[in-house]
Amino acid sequence: MVSFRHELLVELFRNERRLAVELLQACAGIAVDHSRVELRSIDLSQVAPTGYRADAVVLLHDRADRPVLGVVVEVQCHEDAAKRLSWPVYTTALRAQFGCAALLLVFTPEPGVAAWARRPIELGHPGFQLTPIVIELCDVPPVRDPNAASQLPELAVLSTMAHRELEIAEAAVHAILPLPEDKKQLYLDVILSTLPAVIRQVLEARMERYEYQSEFARRYYGQGREEGQQEGRQQGREEGQQEGRRQGREEGQQEGRQQGREEGRQDGLRTAAVALARSKLADFSDADLAGIEATSDPGVLTGLVMSLGQATSAVEARAALSRAFDRQVHT
Repeated sequence: MVSFRHELLVELFRNERRLAVELLQACAGIAVDHSRVELRSIDLSQVAPTGYRADAVVLLHDRADRPVLGVVVEVQCHEDAAKRLSWPVYTTALRAQFGCAALLLVFTPEPGVAAWARRPIELGHPGFQLTPIVIELCDVPPVRDPNAASQLPELAVLSTMAHRELEIAEAAVHAILPLPEDKKQLYLDVILSTLPAVIRQVLEARMERYEYQSEFARRYYGQGREEGQQEGRQQGREEGQQEGRRQGREEGQQEGRQQGREEGRQDGLRTAAVALARSKLADFSDADLAGIEATSDPGVLTGLVMSLGQATSAVEARAALSRAFDRQVHT
């Protein structure tokens, strides 16, 4: 299954054709004299068997507007043996289509995947092998200067994902402000979700309160979970439970995204309850998780989130769980 992280990274490369060129120069030391960068169709089936589609394709032109280099961009979040068969096709098909040099750039956030992708691909013909150019997320340079970030906002967003520092995040936020609303919302979603809770608090304190709202993010997080989380936060505000709301937002959203991808859970109140329980109980068990998942009464869930948010010890948190489970049995 295609993950949100994969699609987000692909979206960055497709939104900004210069991103691949900048990474090749900054991370791989490959600089090409060119005057124009063009985003091309990801469908390479014109000169290859039907079905060969790269994640992104960019084409560099010289001053006479002749193609000088084609770049196939592939985002890999996990190992995939089939890619070692298709990657040579992508590269040679791009070379044949435009009659210029072509190279393969593999971008990955995972060190283990990077080691796998760097292995040369032997095609069987003597001297004919493809060694992918692999760039890891950790290779992305830190972009701290707001003016530099504004020159390439997508690189600034990647830099935030790689380094997770307040100064870098602030530069990225500055860079995305002039973008169209849909891009700005998506990139802000990514920046906020990437940062550690403490840094995110500081950044959010300098901005107006922001909620996940981009169409792209909703498509992968699930509209129901977004609405459930909003409802949970609203109920927390109505009950005046500031601590529960803060932790429910910070920890519940983070836990909700992870659990939502893995288990498909879309209930914001349950997500907040699980996140708070995990943070308060070192011995949080599968039985505890099952008990929260089995709790369907909104009043019980709301009370549980409030009680967990107020709990100052593991004993109080355990008592809150016991009360909620007992109330659910008797509803």
